[in-house]
Amino acid sequence: MKTYRSHIEMQKRFKIWTYKEGEPPLFHHGPLNDIYSIEGQMITELNGGGDTKTHFLARRPDEAHAFFVPVSIVAIIRYVYRPYTNYSRERLQNIVADYLRVVSERYPYWNRSSGADHFLVSCHDWVCMMLYALYELNLRPNMPQISVLTIKLNT
Repeated sequence: MKTYRSHIEMQKRFKIWTYKEGEPPLFHHGPLNDIYSIEGQMITELNGGGDTKTHFLARRPDEAHAFFVPVSIVAIIRYVYRPYTNYSRERLQNIVADYLRVVSERYPYWNRSSGADHFLVSCHDWVCMMLYALYELNLRPNMPQISVLTIKLNT
């Protein structure tokens, strides 16, 4: 019973801030009607769009418990990797690293946790390789420190 009450309380209080930086189609926009549509649905909902408004959205970043990085891995692959000349993940890694650099320089939230309270959503298999490569970028100068924990769900 105590766990149930804690869950109910968390649902009432938990808030997510979505960073506003970046322009569609690579940021704030994802696919809504293909095999990767869960990415687009989450991005839409956490940007305050969609059919129903979620109560999890924070009005200000200082009231957030978690921070959403609105990067669409599918959109990057769709728009940056056409035509496919090679399958190097370097361009994807650089786009995401640049976004994280901007966020970490503009806001204190990334730096207080090394990104541990930040998340992105993707159902593309490239995201795990991209996150691992970003973790390795910690050694580069002027790169925000990255705490990487991935949860991979297979269906």
